[in-house]
Amino acid sequence: MAIKAKSQRLLLALLPDDTREQSFVSVEQIQMLFPNLSATGFRSLVSHLERKGLLHHERVGRRSQLYLSELGKMTLFDLFPGLDPRRKDWTGNWSCLVFQDAPASDKQFRYLRRSLVELRAIPLTRGVYLYPGQYPVTFIEQSRKLYAGAISIFSIGTIQFGSLRPIVIEKGELKTLQELYSGISNEAVQLLSQIDDTASLTDQQKDRFASLFDRYVSLLRGDIGLGSYYFPDETWGSIVLQELRAIVLL
Repeated sequence: MAIKAKSQRLLLALLPDDTREQSFVSVEQIQMLFPNLSATGFRSLVSHLERKGLLHHERVGRRSQLYLSELGKMTLFDLFPGLDPRRKDWTGNWSCLVFQDAPASDKQFRYLRRSLVELRAIPLTRGVYLYPGQYPVTFIEQSRKLYAGAISIFSIGTIQFGSLRPIVIEKGELKTLQELYSGISNEAVQLLSQIDDTASLTDQQKDRFASLFDRYVSLLRGDIGLGSYYFPDETWGSIVLQELRAIVLL
């Protein structure tokens, strides 16, 4: 499901950590992420996502609050593998896709390459792509329809010699990602420490926080979700998100 940047930002702010089923966030708190959006524009954004079934909007007494639907969660996990808890259970098995003879309908495999980029499959060569675990069912079904006889997809059980680790770390830019996540984490902690006892942000702090959150989302879009497997002791996307949400929830 295609979701625009503002919608991604709002839904991410509602995603609870692994220990909680739901996280209820007041409308007032969420609006901090949109300093340049009018009240009417914000209401329109919430209504749009509610109609799509991605979030719920409820009123309890004087409090107006939002929380993520199950569809909203799964949509975020599809968009951002770095947040998908299923990646934490990944055991190192791969699926491999190999280009063979391009069909007349896609002579350069352009459409297929675009789909693989969206899935964040890792290119070993121009015509060989790795994917952690199994390729999504929808992708397999689409490939059968459009590329029968043009590609092969198979599972890699055991690597008899060598290691994919250096290739995955390089192609997935995991070291760069970790450094950038760590930097955003440090900025979030610093900003939180600067907030006074009233737990309210100044306009300047709100602008800084919105910019920080946007940087985080941009980084998350390129995260294949394998960092915690290869570098389990480092700071990754799900941890940084909860640090940012701590500011939203003040």
